[in-house]
Amino acid sequence: MTDEKKQLVLPGVLTVKELAELINVPVTTVIKQLLGNGVLATINDNLDFETAAVVADDLGFEAALEPTETMSEDSAEKPKEVAGEPRAPIVTVMGHVDHGKTSLLDYIRKTKVVEGESGGITQHIGAYQVDYNGRRITFLDTPGHEAFSTIRAQGTKVTDVAILVVAADEGIKPQTIEAIELARAAGVPLIVAITKIDKPEANVMRVEQELAAHNIVTEKWGGKDVVIGVSAKTGQGVDELLELVLLTADLAELRAPAEGLAEGVVIESKHDPKVGALATLLIQRGKLQVGDPFVVGNHFGKVKAMEDYLGKRVKQAGPAQPVLVTGFTAPPSVGEVLAAVASDKTAREIIAQRNKRATSRQMSVRTSDLARLASQIRSSQLHHINIVLKADVQGSLEAIKQQLEKIKTDKGQIRIVAEGLGNIGESDVQSAAGENGFVVGFKVAVSPSARRTAKKDDIKVLTYDIIYELTDDLTRILLDSIGPEKIETSMGRATILKIFRDARHEKILGMKVISGKAQLGNTVRFFNENKEPIGEGEIKLIKRVAEEVSEATAGDDFGFQIVTHAKVKEGDAAEFVRVDYRKVSLK
Repeated sequence: MTDEKKQLVLPGVLTVKELAELINVPVTTVIKQLLGNGVLATINDNLDFETAAVVADDLGFEAALEPTETMSEDSAEKPKEVAGEPRAPIVTVMGHVDHGKTSLLDYIRKTKVVEGESGGITQHIGAYQVDYNGRRITFLDTPGHEAFSTIRAQGTKVTDVAILVVAADEGIKPQTIEAIELARAAGVPLIVAITKIDKPEANVMRVEQELAAHNIVTEKWGGKDVVIGVSAKTGQGVDELLELVLLTADLAELRAPAEGLAEGVVIESKHDPKVGALATLLIQRGKLQVGDPFVVGNHFGKVKAMEDYLGKRVKQAGPAQPVLVTGFTAPPSVGEVLAAVASDKTAREIIAQRNKRATSRQMSVRTSDLARLASQIRSSQLHHINIVLKADVQGSLEAIKQQLEKIKTDKGQIRIVAEGLGNIGESDVQSAAGENGFVVGFKVAVSPSARRTAKKDDIKVLTYDIIYELTDDLTRILLDSIGPEKIETSMGRATILKIFRDARHEKILGMKVISGKAQLGNTVRFFNENKEPIGEGEIKLIKRVAEEVSEATAGDDFGFQIVTHAKVKEGDAAEFVRVDYRKVSLK
């Protein structure tokens, strides 16, 4: 009788050192077992439960997953809905460049800042709050279109009200139209502020007419849209604008839980050489406190410090409050949701689950991306694949270029429209967009601005660490974008003797096969007496007298059922063509 294995309870994630201590063996023993199972790990590396369980089994233990009541990954991303308290509305101001957006925000900030601390904002953190009639309003003070689009691309709704600024002296511009479409797509209430009404050349009526052309109709024009004239110079209309924001917020009945674990959206992110990764958060629910562990994207951390928009240190922040947070292991992406969790252990478990799920999806996502990219190129009917190529060093760049020169067919090839060394930047994405192409990087990173531009302009960015994976993917994209090669073979010819049925989509024709033969499924091309093509179709049925046959041969008369829109008449000629397809190959 063999000895039963000892029972061992393990958490979802633990370090190599922690596993060794639980099993009561030297760390080197665990590392050797991991190596034997193809896993290279050091003393402080994290192991998921499945990996740790295999090692435990090898060392005579039967492992079970530790039950936990802490927050799961799903619950971190989708907290339980509970009744909340009224919160401040969050406003994004958008519009064309130089239409007075910045001036309007500056006027509001200087005259309505919370607690009357006019001019007290010491640093830009992407958002601030104003006080009007004893109520707070949060303004996102980032480039409106960019922030709005980027956050929305992550599937997160932050803005409650959008203010569209239109200059009274210039009217509707392309960015104005873009802002209207963005607000509508996001389902955000829109208030139009016609700015610069104090200028002599202001023409409010013209602006209202132009707005009506884009389905924004004011009450005096018989519509229901809210349009108000304002001046950042004199302050005219600003109080009324803020009243409209609060009225719109009241109609939406904005509420959020003020207690419990917090959740917030990243609206700005950067790396500071002195303090590390920083991010501006807009708290959506709960209470974020200094010391709280959190997860965001594929990273976890702990709130080390928080500052409000005045630069003051704060210990906690609630719904609709913007705060600058430190304590990230890496700068998070704009639009990502930060979720506070109960403990460091919970944070590690959630990130382990996310990474595992991401790894399992990586191959299918890559396959899907390549297929979609090839389809886009095919639909654009491009003869070549245009890429912007970036690499870590010159040697890599030259090696990749040599390999790409071999990827060509009779119908197309890979063309490098721009190249360079170093990380992928915004200009690389713009270069690819200008050439109807995409960006390929080898052992380089993608800057945040490049990612934002790529998302906005729908430009694909592919990165690799292995050259053959890069060349394999580009080969596949080229061949798939060209599609299979069409091979046509002329099978025979015939003359139309009689038209038995002449429906719009289908014809039943009596034809005499003059040469060659015709088979079911063949394409039929029709020609008039001047040998000009008049249309084509597909053979669905062939009859010889009353008997169905699979082919018609030269010298006899046959009846043909043909799917076609061609307008034919007796005496017209027909050619039977067999169409085959074969996969395009490289030269």
